[in-house]
Amino acid sequence: MERILTKVVSNNKKDWADRLVEATWAYNTTWKTTTGFTPYELVYGKRALLSIEFKYNTLRMAAQLDLDLSLAQQERLLQLNGLDEHRMQALLHSEVVQLQRKVWHDQHLNDKKFQPGDWALLYDSRYKDFNGKLRTRWLGPYVVEKCNDNGSVIIQTIDEEAIPMLVNGHQLKIYRKPLSRKEFIKTVEKLVLVIEKGSASVLGIP
Repeated sequence: MERILTKVVSNNKKDWADRLVEATWAYNTTWKTTTGFTPYELVYGKRALLSIEFKYNTLRMAAQLDLDLSLAQQERLLQLNGLDEHRMQALLHSEVVQLQRKVWHDQHLNDKKFQPGDWALLYDSRYKDFNGKLRTRWLGPYVVEKCNDNGSVIIQTIDEEAIPMLVNGHQLKIYRKPLSRKEFIKTVEKLVLVIEKGSASVLGIP
C-alpha cells in the first residue's frame, strides 16, 4: 500500500488522503504471488469487474452478460483454454534454465582448502558492485578455527578478544603471514646459498 501511494501522490505529498481510495482499490484487485488470488477474490469469492471492462466489452464481460460472441472472441476463448499449457511449458523451461546456470556456476568455483591455524581474508560483499580505486574489498586477517563439511568455515579475529564468526568458505582467501626480521634474514640466506651453489655448478667449481 505504501509503495502504491508513493507512486501516485504529488511532489508535496499532501494529497495522500485523496489517493487512498484509489490505492486501496488497486491493491485489492492486484493478483498476489503468495496466495495466487487477489484480496478481492478472497473476500467476495469472485474476480472484480473493472469499469474499463464495461466500456470495451471484454470476453469475460460478454460471457457474464450472455452477449453474442464473434469468431474472434471464440478464437480468443480457445487461446485462453490453452493458457495453462503455456504456463506449464514456461515453468519447465525456467527450471531447465536454472539447472543450466547452476551447472555453469559450479564449474567456475575453485576448490578452496583451509586448515585450522591458517590466516585468511574475508571478502566484504558491500563492495561487490563498487569499482572504486584505493579501497580494499577484503577484511582481516582472521585465523581459521574449524572447517565444516558443508563448506562453511569458523574464523576468529587475531586480537585479544578472538571473536568467532561462521562464514562461507568461498568468501575467504589464504593470507600469507608477514615474516619477522629473523625469518626474513633466514629466507635471504637460503636464497643466497642456492644462488651460490648454482653459480659454482655452472663454473665447474666443486
